[in-house]
Amino acid sequence: MTLTSEERHAEIIDTAIKLFRKKNYHGTSMQDIAEAVGIYRGSLYHYINSKEEILYRIVERPVSKGMESLKKIQEENLPPAQKLRRAMEYHVRYSMEHQAVVAIMLEDTKHLSEKCQKQIREAQKRYEETFLNIIKEGIQKGDFKKLDPKIVTFAIFGMTNWMYRWYDDDGKLSAGEIAELFLDMILNGLLIK
Repeated sequence: MTLTSEERHAEIIDTAIKLFRKKNYHGTSMQDIAEAVGIYRGSLYHYINSKEEILYRIVERPVSKGMESLKKIQEENLPPAQKLRRAMEYHVRYSMEHQAVVAIMLEDTKHLSEKCQKQIREAQKRYEETFLNIIKEGIQKGDFKKLDPKIVTFAIFGMTNWMYRWYDDDGKLSAGEIAELFLDMILNGLLIK
């Protein structure tokens, strides 16, 4: 069966994710990726220009997809606590289902060119701002305590982003249960009783 160009490109990205996690970014060569995909190294360049481009695509894809999902949540006509619940559920579930991508995003982005790093940082900032805006809305409506919304946002990402280092699919709690636990900790610190 012959793959379309789009399918082959996705296969290259998915293979690179596995190899970058196993051997790290610098330990993985284009030859390694080509062999794992089952094509010649020269053929690899028909689909992708460089290893850095692969890394950029791995990191950029979840941030763009996440922005769409979080924007929809932010724009819904829901109380701020419900918006925050849905945003955290999305973020935690994605982080657990795509641990390798999150790890690469947090550990290997530094290997991108300054221009690419800047683009990723800007995209991540927009992603984080959706949480920040939900928290600000909750404060303005009197639902949340008047805590620094930026620090609260940093606390949320500090809790959730490092899950790739400890989360285990076979662990005691499911993704939904962990999201609920995190949310309970945040909301009990935010909500005015």
